[in-house]
Amino acid sequence: MMTEQRRAHASAQAESNEALVNLNARVPRHLWRRVRLQCLRDERLLRTFITEALREYLHGRGPR
Repeated sequence: MMTEQRRAHASAQAESNEALVNLNARVPRHLWRRVRLQCLRDERLLRTFITEALREYLHGRGPR
């Protein structure tokens, strides 16, 4: 079931006009484990979780 959801989400994301890029960041191991476990519990893609978290963070900061 989770695999079907991932495929559906991946295809929906591929259809959007939003370009994807790679982000390399150093994250403490304990935090990375917590994020991975949370994504497993929520049956979400890690990429989606991180994208939404970055959007929320940047939206809260306001314009520079």
